[in-house]
Amino acid sequence: MMVLRSFGLLSFASVAALAIACGTPNQVFQEGPPKADAAPEPQPDAGVTTPAADASSPPWCPDATGVYNATPESSNVLFLIDRSGSMQIKLSDNKSTRWSATKDGLFNLLQTLSNTGVRAGAMMFPQGDAPITCCNISPTLNDVVCNCGPGQIPGTTLRCAEKTYQVPISVGNLDAQQTSDIESYVSGSDTSFYWGTPLAVALQSAIDTQQASLAQGTKSVVLLTDGYPTSCDSKGDPTANDIQRVIDAAATGTNKSALVRTFVMGVIDGNKGARADYLSPIAKAGGTARTNTCDKTNDCFYALNAKSFATDLKAALDQIALQAFDCTFNLPKTNGGAADLAKINVLYTDKNGQKAVSRDLTHQNGWDYLPNQTQVQLYGGACQAVRADASATVQIVVGCKTLGQ
Repeated sequence: MMVLRSFGLLSFASVAALAIACGTPNQVFQEGPPKADAAPEPQPDAGVTTPAADASSPPWCPDATGVYNATPESSNVLFLIDRSGSMQIKLSDNKSTRWSATKDGLFNLLQTLSNTGVRAGAMMFPQGDAPITCCNISPTLNDVVCNCGPGQIPGTTLRCAEKTYQVPISVGNLDAQQTSDIESYVSGSDTSFYWGTPLAVALQSAIDTQQASLAQGTKSVVLLTDGYPTSCDSKGDPTANDIQRVIDAAATGTNKSALVRTFVMGVIDGNKGARADYLSPIAKAGGTARTNTCDKTNDCFYALNAKSFATDLKAALDQIALQAFDCTFNLPKTNGGAADLAKINVLYTDKNGQKAVSRDLTHQNGWDYLPNQTQVQLYGGACQAVRADASATVQIVVGCKTLGQ
Protein backbone atom coordinates (compact mmCIF):
# COMPACT_ATOMS: atom_id res chain seq x y z
CA MET A 1 0.00 0.00 0.00
CA MET A 2 1.20 3.52 -0.67
CA VAL A 3 1.95 5.75 2.29
CA LEU A 4 1.13 9.42 1.86
CA ARG A 5 2.25 12.23 4.10
CA SER A 6 -0.22 14.00 6.34
CA PHE A 7 -1.86 17.02 4.73
CA GLY A 8 -3.65 18.49 7.71
CA LEU A 9 -4.36 22.20 7.81
CA LEU A 10 -2.06 24.32 9.92
CA SER A 11 -2.96 26.53 12.85
CA PHE A 12 -1.09 29.82 12.93
CA ALA A 13 -0.32 31.71 16.13
CA SER A 14 -0.45 35.46 16.02
CA VAL A 15 2.89 37.12 15.57
CA ALA A 16 4.50 39.86 17.66
CA ALA A 17 6.57 42.63 16.18
CA LEU A 18 9.40 41.31 14.07
CA ALA A 19 12.96 41.41 15.40
CA ILE A 20 15.36 40.96 12.50
CA ALA A 21 18.82 42.12 11.60
CA CYS A 22 19.36 44.96 9.18
CA GLY A 23 20.20 44.20 5.58
CA THR A 24 18.89 41.75 2.96
CA PRO A 25 16.43 39.15 4.35
CA ASN A 26 17.59 35.58 4.71
CA GLN A 27 16.04 33.79 1.70
CA VAL A 28 15.76 30.17 2.73
CA PHE A 29 13.87 29.15 -0.38
CA GLN A 30 14.98 29.34 -3.99
CA GLU A 31 14.51 32.57 -5.80
CA GLY A 32 12.05 32.43 -8.66
CA PRO A 33 12.85 32.90 -12.34
CA PRO A 34 13.80 36.27 -13.84
CA LYS A 35 11.25 39.04 -13.85
CA ALA A 36 8.02 38.15 -15.60
CA ASP A 37 7.17 39.92 -18.85
CA ALA A 38 4.73 42.17 -17.05
CA ALA A 39 3.79 42.67 -13.43
CA PRO A 40 0.16 41.93 -12.54
CA GLU A 41 -2.06 44.97 -12.39
CA PRO A 42 -3.73 45.87 -9.10
CA GLN A 43 -7.11 44.17 -8.74
CA PRO A 44 -10.41 45.39 -7.30
CA ASP A 45 -11.00 45.15 -3.56
CA ALA A 46 -11.17 41.53 -2.43
CA GLY A 47 -9.86 39.24 0.26
CA VAL A 48 -9.79 39.67 4.02
CA THR A 49 -9.99 43.12 5.53
CA THR A 50 -7.02 43.93 7.75
CA PRO A 51 -7.47 47.32 9.45
CA ALA A 52 -3.84 47.74 10.44
CA ALA A 53 -0.48 46.06 10.01
CA ASP A 54 0.35 43.45 12.62
CA ALA A 55 4.08 44.09 12.80
CA SER A 56 6.69 46.75 12.12
CA SER A 57 8.30 47.16 8.71
CA PRO A 58 11.45 45.07 8.19
CA PRO A 59 14.68 47.09 7.69
CA TRP A 60 15.19 45.72 4.15
CA CYS A 61 11.82 47.22 3.17
CA PRO A 62 11.74 50.74 4.66
CA ASP A 63 8.92 51.73 2.31
CA ALA A 64 6.62 48.95 3.53
CA THR A 65 3.10 50.10 4.22
CA GLY A 66 2.59 47.18 6.55
CA VAL A 67 3.42 43.62 7.57
CA TYR A 68 0.28 41.53 7.96
CA ASN A 69 -0.33 38.12 9.48
CA ALA A 70 -1.46 35.90 6.60
CA THR A 71 -4.81 34.17 6.92
CA PRO A 72 -4.70 30.46 6.05
CA GLU A 73 -7.65 29.34 3.96
CA SER A 74 -9.75 26.25 4.64
CA SER A 75 -10.19 23.82 1.74
CA ASN A 76 -13.09 22.25 -0.14
CA VAL A 77 -12.09 19.56 -2.65
CA LEU A 78 -14.34 17.55 -4.96
CA PHE A 79 -12.78 14.42 -6.45
CA LEU A 80 -14.08 13.75 -9.98
CA ILE A 81 -13.25 10.16 -10.96
CA ASP A 82 -13.55 8.54 -14.41
CA ARG A 83 -15.32 5.18 -14.12
CA SER A 84 -15.61 4.41 -17.85
CA GLY A 85 -15.03 0.78 -18.80
CA SER A 86 -11.47 1.38 -19.98
CA MET A 87 -10.45 2.04 -16.38
CA GLN A 88 -10.52 -1.76 -16.01
CA ILE A 89 -7.50 -2.15 -18.34
CA LYS A 90 -4.58 -3.80 -16.57
CA LEU A 91 -1.40 -1.91 -15.82
CA SER A 92 2.09 -3.10 -16.70
CA ASP A 93 2.37 -5.20 -13.54
CA ASN A 94 -0.43 -7.37 -14.98
CA LYS A 95 -2.05 -7.39 -11.54
CA SER A 96 -3.55 -4.01 -10.84
CA THR A 97 -6.01 -2.28 -13.10
CA ARG A 98 -6.22 1.45 -13.61
CA TRP A 99 -9.31 1.36 -11.43
CA SER A 100 -7.88 -0.67 -8.55
CA ALA A 101 -4.66 1.37 -8.47
CA THR A 102 -6.66 4.59 -8.51
CA LYS A 103 -8.73 3.36 -5.57
CA ASP A 104 -5.62 2.38 -3.61
CA GLY A 105 -4.06 5.80 -4.03
CA LEU A 106 -7.26 7.74 -3.38
CA PHE A 107 -8.25 5.70 -0.33
CA ASN A 108 -4.80 6.00 1.21
CA LEU A 109 -5.00 9.76 0.78
CA LEU A 110 -8.46 9.88 2.33
CA GLN A 111 -7.32 7.86 5.33
CA THR A 112 -4.36 10.19 5.79
CA LEU A 113 -6.57 13.29 5.58
CA SER A 114 -9.40 11.90 7.70
CA ASN A 115 -10.09 13.91 10.85
CA THR A 116 -7.51 16.60 10.01
CA GLY A 117 -10.08 19.35 9.46
CA VAL A 118 -10.22 19.27 5.66
CA ARG A 119 -13.36 18.98 3.55
CA ALA A 120 -13.81 16.67 0.57
CA GLY A 121 -16.48 14.98 -1.54
CA ALA A 122 -16.70 12.73 -4.59
CA MET A 123 -18.53 12.21 -7.86
CA MET A 124 -17.89 9.85 -10.75
CA PHE A 125 -18.66 9.89 -14.46
CA PRO A 126 -20.31 8.87 -16.68
CA GLN A 127 -23.70 9.13 -15.02
CA GLY A 128 -27.24 8.58 -16.24
CA ASP A 129 -26.85 5.24 -18.04
CA ALA A 130 -26.90 1.76 -16.56
CA PRO A 131 -23.70 -0.32 -16.94
CA ILE A 132 -23.53 -2.37 -20.12
CA THR A 133 -22.68 -6.06 -20.47
CA CYS A 134 -21.78 -6.30 -24.16
CA CYS A 135 -18.28 -4.82 -23.66
CA ASN A 136 -15.38 -6.08 -21.57
CA ILE A 137 -11.59 -6.06 -21.34
CA SER A 138 -10.04 -8.72 -23.58
CA PRO A 139 -7.47 -10.77 -21.60
CA THR A 140 -5.31 -11.17 -24.72
CA LEU A 141 -5.53 -7.61 -26.04
CA ASN A 142 -5.84 -5.91 -22.64
CA ASP A 143 -8.17 -3.47 -24.29
CA VAL A 144 -11.88 -2.82 -24.65
CA VAL A 145 -13.75 -5.19 -26.97
CA CYS A 146 -17.47 -5.04 -27.66
CA ASN A 147 -20.03 -7.38 -29.17
CA CYS A 148 -23.13 -5.28 -28.91
CA GLY A 149 -26.43 -5.68 -30.63
CA PRO A 150 -29.00 -3.02 -31.52
CA GLY A 151 -30.05 -0.96 -28.51
CA GLN A 152 -27.36 -2.26 -26.17
CA ILE A 153 -25.25 0.90 -26.35
CA PRO A 154 -27.10 3.73 -24.57
CA GLY A 155 -27.84 6.94 -26.43
CA THR A 156 -26.48 10.34 -25.53
CA THR A 157 -29.64 11.81 -23.97
CA LEU A 158 -28.73 11.18 -20.34
CA ARG A 159 -24.98 10.62 -20.28
CA CYS A 160 -24.18 13.81 -22.19
CA ALA A 161 -26.56 16.22 -20.44
CA GLU A 162 -25.20 18.31 -17.59
CA LYS A 163 -28.54 18.21 -15.77
CA THR A 164 -28.01 14.45 -15.33
CA TYR A 165 -24.96 14.89 -13.14
CA GLN A 166 -25.17 14.84 -9.37
CA VAL A 167 -22.62 14.85 -6.54
CA PRO A 168 -23.55 11.77 -4.49
CA ILE A 169 -21.03 12.58 -1.75
CA SER A 170 -21.21 16.32 -1.20
CA VAL A 171 -18.12 18.12 0.04
CA GLY A 172 -18.07 17.91 3.82
CA ASN A 173 -15.81 17.45 6.81
CA LEU A 174 -13.60 14.48 6.07
CA ASP A 175 -14.31 12.58 9.26
CA ALA A 176 -14.47 8.79 9.55
CA GLN A 177 -18.05 8.67 8.24
CA GLN A 178 -17.36 10.91 5.22
CA THR A 179 -14.27 8.87 4.39
CA SER A 180 -16.26 5.64 4.58
CA ASP A 181 -19.06 7.09 2.44
CA ILE A 182 -16.63 8.11 -0.31
CA GLU A 183 -14.93 4.72 -0.28
CA SER A 184 -18.25 2.86 -0.43
CA TYR A 185 -19.51 5.07 -3.25
CA VAL A 186 -16.41 4.55 -5.38
CA SER A 187 -16.24 0.81 -4.64
CA GLY A 188 -19.81 0.45 -5.89
CA SER A 189 -18.46 0.65 -9.45
CA ASP A 190 -15.78 -2.03 -9.05
CA THR A 191 -17.37 -4.53 -11.44
CA SER A 192 -19.41 -2.22 -13.68
CA PHE A 193 -18.62 -1.33 -17.28
CA TYR A 194 -19.83 2.18 -18.08
CA TRP A 195 -19.93 3.47 -21.63
CA GLY A 196 -18.36 6.75 -22.76
CA THR A 197 -16.24 9.58 -21.38
CA PRO A 198 -18.40 12.72 -21.19
CA LEU A 199 -15.65 14.94 -19.82
CA ALA A 200 -17.14 18.36 -20.59
CA VAL A 201 -20.50 17.91 -18.89
CA ALA A 202 -19.02 16.08 -15.91
CA LEU A 203 -16.38 18.74 -15.28
CA GLN A 204 -18.83 21.60 -15.80
CA SER A 205 -21.24 20.05 -13.33
CA ALA A 206 -18.48 19.60 -10.75
CA ILE A 207 -17.30 23.20 -11.13
CA ASP A 208 -20.85 24.59 -11.02
CA THR A 209 -21.52 22.65 -7.82
CA GLN A 210 -18.38 24.01 -6.19
CA GLN A 211 -19.11 27.58 -7.28
CA ALA A 212 -22.64 27.36 -5.90
CA SER A 213 -21.39 26.10 -2.53
CA LEU A 214 -21.64 28.54 0.37
CA ALA A 215 -18.69 26.92 2.14
CA GLN A 216 -15.88 29.27 3.07
CA GLY A 217 -12.33 28.71 1.80
CA THR A 218 -10.64 27.56 -1.38
CA LYS A 219 -12.52 25.30 -3.79
CA SER A 220 -11.03 22.76 -6.16
CA VAL A 221 -11.95 19.90 -8.46
CA VAL A 222 -9.46 17.02 -8.76
CA LEU A 223 -10.08 15.22 -12.06
CA LEU A 224 -8.66 11.78 -12.83
CA THR A 225 -9.35 10.29 -16.25
CA ASP A 226 -7.85 7.72 -18.63
CA GLY A 227 -9.27 9.11 -21.83
CA TYR A 228 -10.53 12.04 -23.82
CA PRO A 229 -14.12 13.08 -24.65
CA THR A 230 -16.07 10.30 -26.37
CA SER A 231 -19.60 9.10 -27.09
CA CYS A 232 -21.48 12.39 -26.92
CA ASP A 233 -21.53 13.40 -30.58
CA SER A 234 -24.81 13.18 -32.44
CA LYS A 235 -26.49 14.58 -35.54
CA GLY A 236 -27.80 17.42 -33.43
CA ASP A 237 -24.44 18.06 -31.80
CA PRO A 238 -21.65 16.71 -34.04
CA THR A 239 -18.84 18.49 -32.16
CA ALA A 240 -19.83 17.39 -28.67
CA ASN A 241 -16.54 15.51 -28.23
CA ASP A 242 -14.41 18.57 -29.03
CA ILE A 243 -11.73 18.96 -26.34
CA GLN A 244 -12.24 22.72 -26.44
CA ARG A 245 -15.52 22.22 -24.61
CA VAL A 246 -13.67 20.63 -21.70
CA ILE A 247 -11.11 23.44 -21.72
CA ASP A 248 -13.91 25.99 -21.73
CA ALA A 249 -15.56 24.20 -18.80
CA ALA A 250 -12.33 24.37 -16.79
CA ALA A 251 -12.02 28.07 -17.61
CA THR A 252 -15.41 28.82 -16.05
CA GLY A 253 -13.83 28.00 -12.71
CA THR A 254 -11.12 30.63 -13.06
CA ASN A 255 -12.84 33.49 -14.87
CA LYS A 256 -15.43 34.19 -12.17
CA SER A 257 -15.08 35.69 -8.71
CA ALA A 258 -15.96 32.31 -7.15
CA LEU A 259 -12.62 30.67 -7.97
CA VAL A 260 -12.64 26.90 -8.52
CA ARG A 261 -9.34 25.38 -9.62
CA THR A 262 -9.21 22.15 -11.65
CA PHE A 263 -6.32 19.77 -11.03
CA VAL A 264 -5.89 17.13 -13.73
CA MET A 265 -4.42 13.62 -13.58
CA GLY A 266 -4.42 11.52 -16.75
CA VAL A 267 -3.49 7.91 -17.53
CA ILE A 268 -0.87 7.78 -20.28
CA ASP A 269 -0.72 4.36 -21.96
CA GLY A 270 0.16 4.65 -25.64
CA ASN A 271 -2.97 4.77 -27.77
CA LYS A 272 -5.02 3.21 -24.94
CA GLY A 273 -4.87 6.20 -22.63
CA ALA A 274 -5.36 9.92 -22.42
CA ARG A 275 -3.68 12.50 -24.65
CA ALA A 276 -1.25 14.92 -23.07
CA ASP A 277 -2.05 17.60 -25.65
CA TYR A 278 -5.69 17.41 -24.53
CA LEU A 279 -5.27 17.29 -20.76
CA SER A 280 -2.53 19.90 -20.44
CA PRO A 281 -4.73 22.78 -21.71
CA ILE A 282 -7.49 21.71 -19.30
CA ALA A 283 -5.13 22.10 -16.34
CA LYS A 284 -3.91 25.46 -17.61
CA ALA A 285 -7.44 26.74 -18.11
CA GLY A 286 -8.28 25.40 -14.66
CA GLY A 287 -5.61 27.54 -13.01
CA THR A 288 -3.27 24.68 -12.03
CA ALA A 289 -0.54 24.82 -14.67
CA ARG A 290 2.50 23.20 -13.10
CA THR A 291 4.86 25.89 -14.48
CA ASN A 292 4.47 29.08 -16.46
CA THR A 293 5.83 27.36 -19.60
CA CYS A 294 4.22 23.91 -19.31
CA ASP A 295 1.85 24.59 -22.18
CA LYS A 296 4.82 24.46 -24.55
CA THR A 297 5.56 20.85 -23.59
CA ASN A 298 2.02 19.68 -22.76
CA ASP A 299 2.85 18.81 -19.17
CA CYS A 300 0.63 21.23 -17.23
CA PHE A 301 -1.25 18.18 -15.89
CA TYR A 302 -0.04 15.19 -13.86
CA ALA A 303 0.77 12.22 -16.10
CA LEU A 304 0.11 8.73 -14.72
CA ASN A 305 2.19 6.43 -16.89
CA ALA A 306 1.04 2.83 -17.20
CA LYS A 307 4.53 1.51 -16.36
CA SER A 308 4.86 3.60 -13.19
CA PHE A 309 1.24 4.28 -12.31
CA ALA A 310 1.39 3.76 -8.54
CA THR A 311 4.51 5.91 -8.15
CA ASP A 312 3.16 8.62 -10.44
CA LEU A 313 -0.21 8.65 -8.68
CA LYS A 314 1.37 9.01 -5.25
CA ALA A 315 3.58 11.86 -6.46
CA ALA A 316 0.63 13.59 -8.13
CA LEU A 317 -1.60 13.28 -5.07
CA ASP A 318 1.25 14.56 -2.89
CA GLN A 319 1.62 17.69 -5.00
CA ILE A 320 -2.08 18.26 -5.51
CA ALA A 321 -2.80 17.82 -1.81
CA LEU A 322 -0.17 20.44 -0.93
CA GLN A 323 -1.98 22.93 -3.14
CA ALA A 324 -5.62 21.91 -2.80
CA PHE A 325 -5.60 21.25 0.96
CA ASP A 326 -2.76 23.43 2.27
CA CYS A 327 -0.71 26.60 1.94
CA THR A 328 -3.22 29.04 0.49
CA PHE A 329 -3.32 32.46 2.15
CA ASN A 330 -5.46 35.55 1.68
CA LEU A 331 -3.83 38.83 0.75
CA PRO A 332 -4.62 41.66 3.15
CA LYS A 333 -6.84 44.51 2.12
CA THR A 334 -4.96 47.68 2.91
CA ASN A 335 -6.44 50.99 3.98
CA GLY A 336 -6.20 52.16 0.38
CA GLY A 337 -7.96 49.07 -1.01
CA ALA A 338 -6.23 46.30 -2.96
CA ALA A 339 -2.45 46.18 -2.63
CA ASP A 340 -0.10 46.70 -5.58
CA LEU A 341 0.63 43.14 -6.70
CA ALA A 342 4.09 44.14 -7.90
CA LYS A 343 4.97 45.12 -4.32
CA ILE A 344 4.05 42.04 -2.31
CA ASN A 345 6.42 39.78 -0.39
CA VAL A 346 5.95 36.68 1.76
CA LEU A 347 7.78 36.07 5.04
CA TYR A 348 8.12 32.84 6.96
CA THR A 349 9.07 32.78 10.64
CA ASP A 350 10.03 29.76 12.74
CA LYS A 351 12.26 29.11 15.76
CA ASN A 352 15.33 29.87 13.63
CA GLY A 353 14.15 33.33 12.68
CA GLN A 354 12.58 35.08 9.75
CA LYS A 355 13.12 34.16 6.11
CA ALA A 356 11.84 35.64 2.88
CA VAL A 357 10.08 33.40 0.36
CA SER A 358 10.63 34.43 -3.26
CA ARG A 359 7.88 34.43 -5.84
CA ASP A 360 8.40 31.42 -8.12
CA LEU A 361 6.55 31.28 -11.44
CA THR A 362 7.75 27.71 -11.94
CA HIS A 363 5.74 26.61 -8.87
CA GLN A 364 8.56 24.44 -7.60
CA ASN A 365 9.65 26.17 -4.41
CA GLY A 366 8.20 29.53 -3.47
CA TRP A 367 4.89 31.33 -3.91
CA ASP A 368 2.67 32.74 -6.62
CA TYR A 369 -0.70 34.39 -6.99
CA LEU A 370 -3.79 32.30 -7.61
CA PRO A 371 -5.87 33.28 -10.67
CA ASN A 372 -8.16 35.47 -8.56
CA GLN A 373 -5.08 37.48 -7.48
CA THR A 374 -6.51 37.92 -3.99
CA GLN A 375 -4.69 34.87 -2.60
CA VAL A 376 -1.17 33.48 -2.65
CA GLN A 377 -0.19 29.82 -2.82
CA LEU A 378 3.03 28.34 -1.43
CA TYR A 379 4.62 25.55 -3.47
CA GLY A 380 7.12 22.74 -2.93
CA GLY A 381 9.61 23.10 -0.12
CA ALA A 382 8.11 26.41 0.96
CA CYS A 383 4.77 24.77 1.65
CA GLN A 384 6.33 21.67 3.20
CA ALA A 385 8.40 23.77 5.60
CA VAL A 386 5.37 25.72 6.80
CA ARG A 387 3.16 22.64 7.04
CA ALA A 388 5.75 20.70 9.03
CA ASP A 389 5.91 23.30 11.83
CA ALA A 390 2.62 24.17 13.48
CA SER A 391 4.30 27.06 15.32
CA ALA A 392 5.57 28.66 12.12
CA THR A 393 3.92 31.83 10.85
CA VAL A 394 3.41 33.39 7.44
CA GLN A 395 3.19 37.13 6.87
CA ILE A 396 2.62 39.44 3.91
CA VAL A 397 4.79 42.54 3.45
CA VAL A 398 3.18 45.26 1.35
CA GLY A 399 5.07 48.09 -0.30
CA CYS A 400 8.40 46.73 -1.62
CA LYS A 401 9.26 45.23 -5.01
CA THR A 402 8.50 41.51 -5.07
CA LEU A 403 11.53 39.27 -4.59
CA GLY A 404 12.05 36.75 -7.38
CA GLN A 405 10.88 39.03 -10.19
